[in-house]
Amino acid sequence: MLRLGAVFLLFLMITAVSIETANADKRCVRIQRQGNIETYVNSCNVCMVATITRSRPGSQVPTGRQLNIQARSTFPGPFRGPGRSRITNVRPCKGQTGGQKDLLESFNQPNSKPKCVNMERSADSGVALVNTCSECRAVALERIIASNGQSARDYVIIAGRGRIPVASRGYSSVGLLAEIHCP
Repeated sequence: MLRLGAVFLLFLMITAVSIETANADKRCVRIQRQGNIETYVNSCNVCMVATITRSRPGSQVPTGRQLNIQARSTFPGPFRGPGRSRITNVRPCKGQTGGQKDLLESFNQPNSKPKCVNMERSADSGVALVNTCSECRAVALERIIASNGQSARDYVIIAGRGRIPVASRGYSSVGLLAEIHCP
């Protein structure tokens, strides 16, 4: 019985060490402190955007910054003096795998012409956007005032097989410009 307990305890210790090692590998950006000076270290092979929150003694509102830290490099911290910084979010830089997409660039692609989303006129709600596909779509709309040609763009997300009424908002016409898969 004692041997079984010892084996179980050894198993738990090995599992805890392997989980901690796996979590340490997932953290790309870390803070290296020397006194009141902080340096941010990116240990991954990808550029990362780190959101940093800084709390100072005597100040109730923390300060936040977003920093682009290039792959396998260090970046000197923008904060000086007393206080404590922490990394609240880390994500890949724009253009990297898993990074943010620029919706305006996505809507300007040649294959973004509407395929699944149509505008339909209905008796109860005026004009509505109807998604005929089973996947979520993001749509670009343009509203125009007929008297002076002033226009405004709006972006809407429609669930698969969904229907959304389009409000006129004082404009005389509305048009469907482009659609993309949901971001």
